[in-house]
Amino acid sequence: MSNTLRSILPATFYEKVQNQHSFVLNVLASWCSDCTEQQINIQAFSNLMAENQLEVLQLTAQKEKGVYIDADHQVLIEQLGGHGYPRTVLVLKGQIVSSDNVEVISENDLTKLANTFKNLL
Repeated sequence: MSNTLRSILPATFYEKVQNQHSFVLNVLASWCSDCTEQQINIQAFSNLMAENQLEVLQLTAQKEKGVYIDADHQVLIEQLGGHGYPRTVLVLKGQIVSSDNVEVISENDLTKLANTFKNLL
């Protein structure tokens, strides 16, 4: 099963949480070279998550280092643990279950993270 990555805004994140959805949020910064590098492996990670009916959504928090796109982005990122990109967050039934996954970018590390998330389901 393939899962196309979709970009969202903070309002969509909060709507999904309020509706008690389960999903993975991949938080990026445009200036972050690790975020760019991660994109090579994120589709395979997304496909693994899709096998468990978990959509992987992407949110770009910053275009310029240290400058959030807006206040809504800043509030959400602080709620998820602050700066540190990319950050991969698991939300189950509207609850943030795992948000300390920062700079997980290699294929091997993303596969391990996918397995960790599967075990939390």
